[in-house]
Amino acid sequence: MKPTNICFVTREYAHSSMGKTGGIGVFVKQFTQALKQQGFKITVFTFGKESSDFMDHGVRIHKVNDLTHFNDWVKTPFLKFNLPGYITLKKVLEYCNRRLISYKLSRFLKSNAFDIVEFHDYGGDAPFVKTKIPIVVRCHGTAVTLHDFMEYPLRLQDATYERLFFKRIHAHVVAVSQYSAKTTQKAFNLRDTPKVIYNGVHIPDDEKKKHYLDAPTIPYSIWYFGSVRERKGVDIACKVFNEVLEHYPKSTFHVMGNNNNDHWNTVCTKLLTPQALLKTTYYGSIPNEAVNSYLRQAHIVLFPTYGENFSIALMEVMALGKVAVTSQIPAFKEIIEHQNNGLMVTDDMDYLKWIIWTFQHPDALETLSEHALQTVQHRFNMNIIIKQNIQFYKSVMKHG
Repeated sequence: MKPTNICFVTREYAHSSMGKTGGIGVFVKQFTQALKQQGFKITVFTFGKESSDFMDHGVRIHKVNDLTHFNDWVKTPFLKFNLPGYITLKKVLEYCNRRLISYKLSRFLKSNAFDIVEFHDYGGDAPFVKTKIPIVVRCHGTAVTLHDFMEYPLRLQDATYERLFFKRIHAHVVAVSQYSAKTTQKAFNLRDTPKVIYNGVHIPDDEKKKHYLDAPTIPYSIWYFGSVRERKGVDIACKVFNEVLEHYPKSTFHVMGNNNNDHWNTVCTKLLTPQALLKTTYYGSIPNEAVNSYLRQAHIVLFPTYGENFSIALMEVMALGKVAVTSQIPAFKEIIEHQNNGLMVTDDMDYLKWIIWTFQHPDALETLSEHALQTVQHRFNMNIIIKQNIQFYKSVMKHG
């Protein structure tokens, strides 16, 4: 029996040659590798300034060149000399780029014997694609839902093509959480509620420590893991650390993540007091394969985000048995049970309270850590999630 042949269409993929990536890129990398181990034949179709074609541990990465380089060249004089018509020009160029991506993808799909093609929902990157291959859409989050339900600034051009994409393609839709399914259906007026299949992570094969605070854990270290931007809650984390330092002068602050629009230098460094800044380390964007070596040092990890559909980062932290302190958003309520497998605040003032609580109750960390790991093992283990996805793919191929 020939292996199931799947093409993943994505703007992100976690690889050193593909530039910075967020949660989608990390998911696609881990998910495709897991499918490959199950005997699937996998191709990742992506796009950017330069084309390339290479193998990544058995997964083929096929990158086509789009109009990004040309569009930047055309827009530069309009920005430099403040010429009129820039907004209209930007819209036209964006339309042409998506037309080109759709055309190249359509040709690529036609020339390969794929059984399924899977898109993520963000950006509506190839809304004009033409294919008879069954399409699956996985909802990690769109510009539309991030704006409508989580108060992110609206990325109008992405939102426009997301709506167009869902008008054309609205069957076989998968959501990564109950919250994602609910908001996606409402935002795009889908007839059917998307099927929920949570994202999964691999559980590291670590030697179990005798005590939570044993090395390599750094006692009193507070970590932030995610994109460095206001809506992800990094500003809250900075302000909270200022307060923690007043109570625990030995505490340290550690930040990992993409520096979105230079937010670290323009905002975060100004929010931190001079004393707090001296006790802070910003690591920048860490390669996916090196993330765990940093997170193993964490006493606690903060997730003060204003909105998520799911969080691969939170899963990775819990898979290491680390204690997370999170905001009280709907997607996190599907994962975290307060004071059982993590800690969940009710408002910003709660962060200081629960951080100090973790410092004062080291014995409680042992139980929280054990339950965090058990949550991932029983509900979000990639081995379990892969089986759910394989069953879904079989259903899609059977019914078309």
